[in-house]
Amino acid sequence: MATPRLITPTGKTIDLSQEDYEKIAKMLRQGEQAAPRRAGHIDATYGKYAGKSSLIQALLKERKEELTREEAKLRRRNG
Repeated sequence: MATPRLITPTGKTIDLSQEDYEKIAKMLRQGEQAAPRRAGHIDATYGKYAGKSSLIQALLKERKEELTREEAKLRRRNG
């Protein structure tokens, strides 16, 4: 029997053990995909702020106020 191989999207060939081959074949049969895991700190806070006010909107408002202050400062300095 030939050695099972995995070919990556970049064309690299990786030889697999029979055990690894069987694990991958089982995953594919079950339709599972190896999805990347979120970082632990993201998992810890995921959903923490659901239903509360938008933090993005607060940041945008703060940035708009900051730009207004910067423009006023430049107008005072440049006449």
